[in-house]
Amino acid sequence: MGDKNKEKTVNEPIAEAVQPDGRTKKKHGYNQMSYTKKKELWGFIFLLPWIFGVIFFFLVPVVKTFYYSFFEMTLKFGGFDYVYKGIENFKYALTVDPNFNTYLLQALKDFASNVPIQIFVSLFIAMMLNGKYKGRGFFRVIFFIPIILATGITDVELKTMNIAAQESQKFVSADFLIDILMNSGIPQEALNFILEAVANIFEVITKAGVQILIFLAGLQGINPSLYEVAKLEGCSKFECFCKITLPMISPMILVCMVYSIADTFAAAEISTVINTTTFTNAKYGLGAAMSGIYFVVSVGVTLLCTFIVSKVVFYYDN
Repeated sequence: MGDKNKEKTVNEPIAEAVQPDGRTKKKHGYNQMSYTKKKELWGFIFLLPWIFGVIFFFLVPVVKTFYYSFFEMTLKFGGFDYVYKGIENFKYALTVDPNFNTYLLQALKDFASNVPIQIFVSLFIAMMLNGKYKGRGFFRVIFFIPIILATGITDVELKTMNIAAQESQKFVSADFLIDILMNSGIPQEALNFILEAVANIFEVITKAGVQILIFLAGLQGINPSLYEVAKLEGCSKFECFCKITLPMISPMILVCMVYSIADTFAAAEISTVINTTTFTNAKYGLGAAMSGIYFVVSVGVTLLCTFIVSKVVFYYDN
């Protein structure tokens, strides 16, 4: 009997404190929370800055943009005059404006051509940098420089000099390369795509720095024992890539794809058209409508691609 009472006393949590008058008072607050509840609380605390930013710097501007798109806005002293136009601004942007549809289709074309190339080049470079050879650190620095080059001043200077782009263009325009590709039987559309991709290789590598880092982290996280077992089973390097590397880094492919899509849409020339229409030409309602259309298109494309790719993503639990 005494042992049972002793065991009960040991196992019970210390939930009460003795006061001077002999009464007991239960403890409340953070000290009484379980470990799981404490983790949830701190997780929410660390998410607060992100939640604040999403609400006040993303959702609020998006809602206001769509609200402004239904009005013709005239700037006056101290604010704007609003005249309700309904969907007239959207109709004008899609059916009357001579530039909006052209640049919108160009943005979609850039997405279709740039994103797959960026993913392929980033994965290829990351696999090379993940190998074991002398001077690996030096080559990693060389390929990570594009992250620094993406900053404003260096980007402007490189565009002004344009040395690397000119040299790559000279290489691509060589007659012998075009003859080889044309004689190989490749269709003209595919040939133009390949030549354009190689001609823009400098720009692709410049924008692939973050993707290279993500892929490199994913490759280094793969358990080496998987490759050892595959080699014992007689798998070739190509089979190891298809059956181990590619499935294991598929979550990183999804992340890099979303990043590349967002980066491509953000750098499209249609952003300049919208900015000119809104602030230079002072057509605030029309500019808001253009922004709303472009936002819906870019988000729709991102969600569609994410839905398709997520179907083949493999998540490995250790």
